[in-house]
Amino acid sequence: MKIRTLPRQRLGPAGVSLVELLIVMAIVGVISTGMYSLFLTTSQTYGEQAVNGRMLQNATAAMKRITQDLRGGGTFYAPACAGILPTAIASTSTASRLTIVTQLDDPLARTEIASTPTTGQPQTNTTIGVRSVTTVSPSPGWAVNNIAYLTDGVQCTRFTVTAVVTGANPGLTHVPAGDTNSAGGSAYTYPVATSMVYRVGLDQTITYDLDTSDPNTTWLRRNNQRFAPDILSVTFGYLDGSGATVGSPATGAATIRAVTVNLQVRGDRLDPSVRPKVSDGYRTQRLTSTVQLRNFGS
Repeated sequence: MKIRTLPRQRLGPAGVSLVELLIVMAIVGVISTGMYSLFLTTSQTYGEQAVNGRMLQNATAAMKRITQDLRGGGTFYAPACAGILPTAIASTSTASRLTIVTQLDDPLARTEIASTPTTGQPQTNTTIGVRSVTTVSPSPGWAVNNIAYLTDGVQCTRFTVTAVVTGANPGLTHVPAGDTNSAGGSAYTYPVATSMVYRVGLDQTITYDLDTSDPNTTWLRRNNQRFAPDILSVTFGYLDGSGATVGSPATGAATIRAVTVNLQVRGDRLDPSVRPKVSDGYRTQRLTSTVQLRNFGS
């Protein structure tokens, strides 16, 4: 008599065959490779964007500072005097070096002209009577050889103080024949009620050039102080009121009305993707701007 036995039931999970394991490993490998490629591409893209961002930041900061200084060239508190200010572009400026002369007057460095004569004071007077010669800030007030501007908002005269008159009737002596007048002529009479005498408080000279002494990077300098790294080149062009090129500030500074600024900036690290195109393997960008000068004639 044969006894039939039932097959044993498996009490636990079945094992994984070698084939199944190899298939799973292959799938994981494909997914991992794709994820790594995506990560690598994303990382490279981010790195390139970061380099481009820093390049643009350096160039923008440099351009903004140059623009501010250019637009401050010749700045003066009294608008009527703008046409007779000294030129704001020094004759030492070249295609690679820019020197800006900024006249900064202190609004407190001014005084009203004297109340007499009541009809006003002609510019041809050798002495301009003023309310005070001691209240000019900073002290000690008016002095010989001060450059002064007399204006009522319509006419303006620039003169050099040759003597300071103190006492009950203070005044500033000058030589009318040596004065520089805005449109209106030397015979202009300044009304007492609206006329003011200004003293130039400060002449500031700002120079931009490149510093190539660092073997690792080229710097843009402002008054010999480094402030913008990785600036490969900076060039300046000069235009007159019609937009025509002024060849040299040394011969045409008085006609300059605008300055073109060209900056070439380099990335701060090597980029293998540009090596075939750029000999040193760095990314570069160029930024160009034309800055109209303020406080100048047409």
